[in-house]
Amino acid sequence: MKKNFWKQPDFFFILLPVLAAGWAMASGLVFYPRQKEAWNSKKEQHAEAAKLIEQILQLEPARVNYQEQSGQSGDFDFTTEVDRFTKELGIPSGSYTLNVRQAIKQQGKTRKSADLSFKSVKIETVAGFLSAMLARWPDLQCEQISLDKTGSAKNEWNVKLRLVYVY
Repeated sequence: MKKNFWKQPDFFFILLPVLAAGWAMASGLVFYPRQKEAWNSKKEQHAEAAKLIEQILQLEPARVNYQEQSGQSGDFDFTTEVDRFTKELGIPSGSYTLNVRQAIKQQGKTRKSADLSFKSVKIETVAGFLSAMLARWPDLQCEQISLDKTGSAKNEWNVKLRLVYVY
């Protein structure tokens, strides 16, 4: 056997077409069916999600169209909404601080933002608060969240949120 087989024409004229045919067979027999299965799976997931969205729209159309119905898209106030939701969830007013920034006009929309800090609060309470706020105000977004464990108890956290409302 010769050591320098790269210079042999048999290598290029026989082995390369065999490799190309092997690749074509692998593509047709292995890769294509996998992609077809993945595509069908994604289509099924999309159909399931569409059904769930339709159910949400049927069960709670008032929540989706709340702002248009009441005309309150620009009447959002961080102070009143945070106070209302913290009272509903039993969060004492001394365990949080709210810093509201001035409204800014950006790209034809108004952007209000605020920093909200909770001290020594359970994570379930903060999750309930955030979930209720975001469900009530669809244009409200939580841009940033940071959790710091306090050393005093098992489920005590210091939580900082940056909330943004764009309308």
